Amino acid sequence: MLAFAGLAMAANAQLILGGSLQFNNQSGKSTNEVANPTYNVPATKTMGFGFAPTISYVLNDNMQVGISIGMSMGSTTTYSAPAYAGGKEEWVKRSINVYAVAPYFRYYFAQAGNFNFFCEAALVFAMNPRTKTHTYSTFGATEVNTDTKGALSATTLGLSITPGVNYKFSDNWSADCYIDLAGIAFQHTVVKNFNDPTDANKVTSTDVTNVFGLEADMSAQDLNAHFGNFRIGINYHF
Repeated sequence: MLAFAGLAMAANAQLILGGSLQFNNQSGKSTNEVANPTYNVPATKTMGFGFAPTISYVLNDNMQVGISIGMSMGSTTTYSAPAYAGGKEEWVKRSINVYAVAPYFRYYFAQAGNFNFFCEAALVFAMNPRTKTHTYSTFGATEVNTDTKGALSATTLGLSITPGVNYKFSDNWSADCYIDLAGIAFQHTVVKNFNDPTDANKVTSTDVTNVFGLEADMSAQDLNAHFGNFRIGINYHF
């Protein structure tokens, strides 16, 4: 980043630092009122956090290039109803981490006041390595409290072309809004499964999928905060 900044200043060009944060948390409960006595079962709980710094280099009034580097961490916890019906506890927590890098090219094609409309092409590489699964149960004869390696790992290579709009608050601050619903994307994903009961590091199967279509619903979205089919990012202009 320091080398990039020096190059930009030496060329009397504009450097833009930006990025986004995302956070989500979902929880709840389900009450069985028919049973006697009634009992509560926690609903599936999800939690996630991510951030994605971005650095961009302005080529001219219409074009800029840049790169985003993102990381997100999260978990999903599911609960067993039969255990809670018997006054016990049983749940499985699966963690997930995603690391992604996305160089991109942006072209501004229209302007209206402080609004600048653009189209952005991004090449995305994302990794979802094996994490861990935590199991806890008091439902059986003995208490279970174990950590095991996750059963899946995945890598994704994709290309997305997404329209958006940039709004400039001042000479130094602006915000980007990407409209994923109108985007086009190609995504190639390889998922490795580790299900051998005798060797936790043995790959038992490999699944390959290719997806192409409208609405850029791909791993690149993990780099930015989400609002439905929109993504928001904040930028500082040097």
